[in-house]
Amino acid sequence: MTNIYNRRDFGFTIISRFEEVYRACLILKLSSKYSNYQEGVPSGIVNKINDKSPILYWDNAEEFFENSDFPDLLEISIFKENFKDIFADKIKKEDLILMMSNLYGLRCKIAHVKGFFTSIDLDKLIDLVRQVSVFIDTYGTLSNLISEIEQNPEKVAIKVPIDFNIDFLETNGITNNLPTPDYEYEGGFVGRDDDIKEIIKYLQREKFNVVTITGAGGVGKTSLALKVIQEITTKPKADKYDAIIWLSAKEDKLSPFGIQDIEPDFKSYEELLDTIINVLGFGIKSNENIGTVESKEDTVTTLFDIADNILIVIDNLETVTDERILNFIIDAPIKAKFLITSRKGLGQVERRYELKQLKEKEAVYLFRQLSKDKQIISLIKLDNDLIKKYVNKVSNYPLAIKWVIGQVARGREINKVINSIDDATGDISKFCFEQIFGMLNDDSKGILFALCCFEEPPTSSLLRYVVDIDNTRFDDCIEELILVSLIIPEQFKNELNEIASKYYILPLTKGYIRQQLSQNGGLRENILQRLAEVEGTITATEQAKREYRFSLHNLGAISEEEKISAIFTQTAFQKYQAGLYDDAVDNYRKAVEVAPRFSSVYRNWAVMESYENHLFEADQLMQKASDLNPDDPQIWLLWGNIKRKANKLLEADEKYKIAFSLTPDNPIILNAYGQTRGRLGDYETALDLLNSALTVDADFKSKKHEIINRTSIAETLLAWAEVLLRDRNFDKSKGNLFKAVSECELALKIDSNDEKSLGIFSKSQYKIGRFYVALNEIVEAKKYFYKCVNNESKGFGVARYKLKASIELSKLLLKTNEYDEVKSILEDAQLGNENIVRRYPEILDEINILLEKVGAETTFILGKITYVNTVSDYLIIKDNENSEKTYIAGKVDFIPVLNSLSQDMRGLKVRFYPKVFTRSGKEKSEAKNIKIVP
Repeated sequence: MTNIYNRRDFGFTIISRFEEVYRACLILKLSSKYSNYQEGVPSGIVNKINDKSPILYWDNAEEFFENSDFPDLLEISIFKENFKDIFADKIKKEDLILMMSNLYGLRCKIAHVKGFFTSIDLDKLIDLVRQVSVFIDTYGTLSNLISEIEQNPEKVAIKVPIDFNIDFLETNGITNNLPTPDYEYEGGFVGRDDDIKEIIKYLQREKFNVVTITGAGGVGKTSLALKVIQEITTKPKADKYDAIIWLSAKEDKLSPFGIQDIEPDFKSYEELLDTIINVLGFGIKSNENIGTVESKEDTVTTLFDIADNILIVIDNLETVTDERILNFIIDAPIKAKFLITSRKGLGQVERRYELKQLKEKEAVYLFRQLSKDKQIISLIKLDNDLIKKYVNKVSNYPLAIKWVIGQVARGREINKVINSIDDATGDISKFCFEQIFGMLNDDSKGILFALCCFEEPPTSSLLRYVVDIDNTRFDDCIEELILVSLIIPEQFKNELNEIASKYYILPLTKGYIRQQLSQNGGLRENILQRLAEVEGTITATEQAKREYRFSLHNLGAISEEEKISAIFTQTAFQKYQAGLYDDAVDNYRKAVEVAPRFSSVYRNWAVMESYENHLFEADQLMQKASDLNPDDPQIWLLWGNIKRKANKLLEADEKYKIAFSLTPDNPIILNAYGQTRGRLGDYETALDLLNSALTVDADFKSKKHEIINRTSIAETLLAWAEVLLRDRNFDKSKGNLFKAVSECELALKIDSNDEKSLGIFSKSQYKIGRFYVALNEIVEAKKYFYKCVNNESKGFGVARYKLKASIELSKLLLKTNEYDEVKSILEDAQLGNENIVRRYPEILDEINILLEKVGAETTFILGKITYVNTVSDYLIIKDNENSEKTYIAGKVDFIPVLNSLSQDMRGLKVRFYPKVFTRSGKEKSEAKNIKIVP
């Protein structure tokens, strides 16, 4: 439509006519509404116009409005009821404010002597004027003008008057050495609105002295930096900075003719100081009487002291190797702000802003504008879908798009140009990647090479597995690659609906890296072999899923990393089962490395640590598991189990409560929560939970689950009965006791040999006996104690309550002088129950006391300890009256029970009860109820 030399004239023609029409609209509206049109104008604007004009009295509105500024038009439009009168609520006020602000920005570009008014700007101007003119252009003046501009521009164009040109940097008093941006010659600046706002926001914050725009070569860092400065300085009241100093370390640039060498503004620390002095030095030249580095530093310090705020822009910092320059940036006074562009961030004292490629829509727009500027008809006619393919091929990089258009302008066919993009020896690849790639260490290069071999962007765990380096080195390399903008981390929701990270490289980058990898066949084969191992591991996981169906179901492995991790977890379990704790830990660590966010690994690891009584470590691992997957009821259930075994009932109850809230119909969780509620004394809630566990319809319910539930109900009923008995609520206590018996009987119908059920059944009979003792119903008490004593079932619980019942029954029998019965009961109770006595020594103490009471004193004999074995915990006693008769005994056979045996016991005199029995056809003699005597 136009060429670069008269585009500003066309823009001036449109914007000046727009102002005329807008003023005419305001005059018409205000004059018809107010007797004095100035009543519809803010007093501040009226005073401003009066102050700058020599006219004392305004004869007509036209002269008054002629002295108003462009921003005043908007202020008047939204004053009082003016907005409603002019726009009749057909447009939102905030939309008008935005459009007028954008129009003012374009007007400033037309007036800016250092800037260029691009084809993009002209298109924007026309679009905005059309939108606003709908409301203010009664006679169609603007629409007719725009039509003429589009069809026959020279006919209506007005040259920009000299007095219209403004140097905003100069008018705002900003000393500078800013260059004209390249984009002013190449279609204009496209998009990046959000980027511009963010960087301006960072520059305005006091805490960010250094703002670094990072990104890959060709992504548009330099252009963005200049655009940010342009946005700041084109505002009429831009007084943020006293000076803006531009320093470019760029040594080459990409043009349609190839990579061209250019002279950087500075190469050394001294040249940096020279540039600052030349820009700020008020006529002082750095080479005049300022010879040494120290004197230059002193001069710069003085100039900084004089100024209030300085912005120093350093372009292409990654090419700077002089450490003194980096130190200068770090140590600069707070009044000096730095805006830096670099393919690699400083890594310190900076607010880094990662610049990504253009949005697809913006890239298509830039492609079209460049094609228009260069009048390439074949490209102008392309449809958007085809242009999208082209810009995506070059990763939406503005420099690459400009290079492609430039090549076509030189006569090359576009498809051949696009296809040559991946050529590692081509200009694009060399310019964008060669220098930064050469700076990487071998591990970082290895990660890039591996990324090229993945069909889809891999997760961190998979990538680490393939490159096979330790966590610390891997993390350092990833940080470096992100820092130099060669890889891009991308967050996503994985199969578990969690936020995870993948790493990908742009097609433009991938093409260059693949070319480099092709030159190292051995490395490429190694990477492909590691990838094959990953695939093989995943296949093995699927096979293991069939072999270990329930384990993998519990682990919940879904993603590929988790399936690999599940194999390590299974191996860890098997190692621990074999007694190899350290090997198990190693495998758990490998599982975590592969899938660091796989909660089931930490959960299972925690259970193992709890078995080792490493409760602190178990707690830490469970905390990690719950942080990763707070909605997994199995985590809270197992955590509760660990707490309960450690006798931390309140903490266990808290975990079970969470598990219950997540899965209120799981019988295992209901049982665990119910048991803990019962042990905490909340018996009613406990029974509600335990009874619910019996009635819920769950796929994994079994006879075993029912037995566990019924015995848990029985235990809760027994505990509650004891409390009720203390409270003298005899009827309810009795009811609970017999309900407990019923629950045990139901459990025993399912499995008559279940030790847990048998033990609680014995406990129930014992508790009923105690109940009748409390009521002084001795006959009933003896009845239930005898039932317990005569129980021939096996099991620890049965034996324990058989002993306890024997003691209580003996106490009752002693009251009726049934000494022989007591002696018989107590002696029988001890037979074969040595383990119980060792665990509960207080039981043996009671038995010994009772035996003494029944007159067993006559059967006691005297002896002396002659031998002590502290390793096996036994000793030998010799009968005083028969020196050839000896008896064996242990520490539990003493009254009171001893904690340990020692060699000091040899020679001690003792009194004991002899016990003779036959084992394996041989007669054995034991000493029982031993007392040390003087």
